[in-house]
Amino acid sequence: MKTIMDKLIVANWKANLSLPQAEQWLADFGAGYTPHKGIRVVLAVPFPFLYPLREKLKTLTGISWAAQDVSPYPPGNYTGAVPAAWLNGCVDYALVGHRERRRYFHESIQEVANKISEALAEDIRPILCVERDMSRQQAAAVESADLERLRVAYTPADAEQLEIVRNISVVAEAVRHIGEIFPGCPVLYGGGVNAGNAAELLKLPQVAGVMAARGCLDPHSFIQLVRNAAEATGS
Repeated sequence: MKTIMDKLIVANWKANLSLPQAEQWLADFGAGYTPHKGIRVVLAVPFPFLYPLREKLKTLTGISWAAQDVSPYPPGNYTGAVPAAWLNGCVDYALVGHRERRRYFHESIQEVANKISEALAEDIRPILCVERDMSRQQAAAVESADLERLRVAYTPADAEQLEIVRNISVVAEAVRHIGEIFPGCPVLYGGGVNAGNAAELLKLPQVAGVMAARGCLDPHSFIQLVRNAAEATGS
């Protein structure tokens, strides 16, 4: 019998919230959040906040934590790096290959593949972020044994469109295309996701979850996003 996976609703705060702001976000979110069967909320927060913040929501169900990045190297002489071994037991997921890491920090396709291997060695599930044009190259660089353990998040390449969800048929076709390149991997969509469009996106059979950025920074809006997602999927 095929296992039905939870839909992932990923909140990527990026570097937008300070620790006091993040603590207030969690207080507001915790007060209004209701878990839904079939929905897994994943909070991707900055490294310094992971340990103090996860303690504040440890009584809530349906919540997982993600690192926003992970080192491509093991522990050692790598100043400023955060190896996956240090995140074992703290997070379930790690974002790798985010478009901003590739663009601003000049991460190569091989570095991203190395991050995947490092994360999986510590039982951390990578959420591999890809754009359409480089997705085949990225898939080819990943160890074949690692491919089946990935979640893949597709985002459109043009930055000006990231906060405006494409025509739903365009999203469906793009996610289907990514699914062919990463067969067997659940594919998430990220790009302008918010409370107003999450339900429509999650009704697409190709979409295994969504990743919100600006759409998650207000905790009340994000609670509504989760509710809408649950309604859309019958959870």
